[in-house]
Amino acid sequence: MPDSYDLARLRRDIKPFRLHFFPTVGSTNLHAAKLRKRNDLFLPAIVLTSRQTAGRGRGGNTWFSTAGCITATFAFPIEHHLQAHQLPLVVGLALRNACAELTDNAPIQIKWPNDLLHDGQKLAGILCQRIENADLVGIGLNVNLNPTQAPKSLRRSLTSLSHFAGRKFDMTTVAVTVAHHVHRVLESRRSHTFAIFRAELDQHLALVGQRIRIIGSPDDPPITGQCLGIDSTGRLLVRDRAGTTHKIIAGQVAAH
Repeated sequence: MPDSYDLARLRRDIKPFRLHFFPTVGSTNLHAAKLRKRNDLFLPAIVLTSRQTAGRGRGGNTWFSTAGCITATFAFPIEHHLQAHQLPLVVGLALRNACAELTDNAPIQIKWPNDLLHDGQKLAGILCQRIENADLVGIGLNVNLNPTQAPKSLRRSLTSLSHFAGRKFDMTTVAVTVAHHVHRVLESRRSHTFAIFRAELDQHLALVGQRIRIIGSPDDPPITGQCLGIDSTGRLLVRDRAGTTHKIIAGQVAAH
């Protein structure tokens, strides 16, 4: 079955990650947190499911997933020199590189702070949490999803590897490839600051040069201006009409 996993191969090939597989869970991030709190999640680990029924995005949004989507949480020890807001960018770079490898270097971009895009459509999302001395990084990656299977409101805004590559992918191969790339960047972060990733991130950032609108907390007015990229700490740089450059650590981003 193209949308099922070869668990024996996964356990062998994703090392040093330990695999925790569940046919169905509400949210892999919530389940990983539960396992960690009861001392049943030893790091590094991957919590993987075939069916996520209550996936979450940033800001309380839900994450649509179905057969043909990888929904997993990577769990690893916190490296305190890598700040929490930098983590989705670093893992996003790993996920982007994995998808590029699988699709003969398709032009996949990183939308600050936590999405992957292909041709402006959402391919993947990332949700990070820090608990119990662990970083939990949830990913949702559309692999063999047919956009017509998605809710009507989402069909024009999302894509999948199979949709733009024109072929089906083996889910186990994709999961192993992603795990290898995530492990590679996590090994790099142990001895380097975030700045080492910036040059590569700059090559793949979406929206650079475009006018965007940043929606932050309810108490702060939105910021509209030209996207200049990110700085050496991972903050988004936005220059408004007055010429002021805003350095943004968190918020929702939309083209304007």
